[in-house]
Amino acid sequence: PESGMVNARENSKHGHVFRPGPFHRHRAYWLDGAGLHWRIGNQVGHLPLSEISALRLYLPEGGKAVTAQCVLVSKSGLRHKISDRYWWRWTPQERHRFGHHERRTATFRGLTFTLARRLKKANPNAVFETGPGRNEWIATCIVGVLAVSIIAGGGALMMARGVFSLPAAALIGLALLYLPLLWPVIRSGGPQPFDPETLHYADPPPDTADR
Repeated sequence: PESGMVNARENSKHGHVFRPGPFHRHRAYWLDGAGLHWRIGNQVGHLPLSEISALRLYLPEGGKAVTAQCVLVSKSGLRHKISDRYWWRWTPQERHRFGHHERRTATFRGLTFTLARRLKKANPNAVFETGPGRNEWIATCIVGVLAVSIIAGGGALMMARGVFSLPAAALIGLALLYLPLLWPVIRSGGPQPFDPETLHYADPPPDTADR
């Protein structure tokens, strides 16, 4: 049956299945020759690699807090976002794990690394970038500056007045909690050009389940 063939392709060497959020639809992307296929819920589509004008690959370092993503932009302006997270659904087979997710790193890299290499051959003029998006990086830098200001300003104010303020201390603690999550994005410097030929599969991180 056709559905069985689709499922086989989704789970092939260059296939990847994910759900970016607990209430998002099931999504699958796979490569077939010089074309990228996808299924989002019951909708299916196809895009020749030669029609993709840009690819941005974000492989964050330093923990599980940031999702790995691959953003594709077609010549017509259509955007596709592929992530490495699979959130479990409220179905008879998965509802015992509903609210949890796993990182499908191996299949994510298997698809996106091969996609980047094939895209370079199919469209030599395509733009290849790595890291967070420009807007995401700028917004994260602004939040980081605000967090540092809260920590420094709040601490200095309490010391100057010689009075301990529980609300101020709670706000400082929250800022301290978020700074380590913001730093990997800030440190990246935003999107940077890269050569797909530098991507490799050596010792890829195993898929992990987060709770």
